[in-house]
Amino acid sequence: MATVDENTTQDTLDSLRIVRRKLFSIPEGELSAMSLEDQVKYGDSIHQNGLAILKLETAKLKGVNEAFKEKEQDLNNAAAKLENDTANLATAVKVIRVASDGLKLVTNIITLL
Repeated sequence: MATVDENTTQDTLDSLRIVRRKLFSIPEGELSAMSLEDQVKYGDSIHQNGLAILKLETAKLKGVNEAFKEKEQDLNNAAAKLENDTANLATAVKVIRVASDGLKLVTNIITLL
């Protein structure tokens, strides 16, 4: 069983945690004013982000398969891009939509674990 690269994994976790904080910082009033579709995307993004963090933390302890190991840098790049893409967005709806789309790639790679 392969092991994760500690620095790459930590960078990925840091990016995912920044995105999580950005999502959690959206005020309740703004969430309530959004369409039902965007509210569902918000909830799904929080859930998928949390699962990705938990799975990566577990992978640090257990090791990973070769399929994941081959995509480890892609995951780091996707998480960093997601962090950058959400960093400068001003409206909550844009943050949620970008996070929702960006987490799809992260989730696809995480499922290899």
